[in-house]
Amino acid sequence: MSEIRLVIAIPTAGMVRMDFAYSLAGLVSYLAANCIPSRQECSLTVAIDVAASSVIHGNRESLVMRAIAADRTHILFLDDDMCFDPSVANILFSRRQPVVATNYMIKDEKRDKFVAIALEGNKRIATRASSTGLVPICYSGFGVSLFEVEVFKKTPQPWFHPLWIEANKGYTTEDNPCYERIRNAGFPCYVDQDASKLVRHLGFSSWDWTEFKENGNG
Repeated sequence: MSEIRLVIAIPTAGMVRMDFAYSLAGLVSYLAANCIPSRQECSLTVAIDVAASSVIHGNRESLVMRAIAADRTHILFLDDDMCFDPSVANILFSRRQPVVATNYMIKDEKRDKFVAIALEGNKRIATRASSTGLVPICYSGFGVSLFEVEVFKKTPQPWFHPLWIEANKGYTTEDNPCYERIRNAGFPCYVDQDASKLVRHLGFSSWDWTEFKENGNG
């Protein structure tokens, strides 16, 4: 029997919403009671690791380095501005892919954009009622995302370093360049449309796929 040694990795500035805490407690209980239903041929051990500072890309870098040092097989990133159904982990694991992320709404009151960008056409991907399965991506957010640790072992550091965009006179987020580095190392990256329906993006409000307003995006 193979072994899944999962670390739930939480990069944070130090404060979390109750919605996130409730979701995390539900996930831990779910994994303790059910393991991973779609991977019953595997044994499962679970740890939680937290990196707290105001430097989000530094937090992620530290979490991955510690996962490698601890000989973890998988890292599940959970951002503290997300909430989710605990079964989301089972769906992500069921895909048996090295990188599977979720798609979620950008924090904008227009509610007309999702975070994921398609590999073909460089357009934003929408999650609709009819959306299902895996979609190849250039990148998505890390909010709820599952990686095989082997991906980072074979992708040169730094993994999460933002890029300076001269035309915009500003930096990228850490997700876009990280996914590009991972793809350049030979690993396909996907968004899971079924798992995406089980997550919410938290702000002063919360952003959910059912509230998407069509205006030509995605």
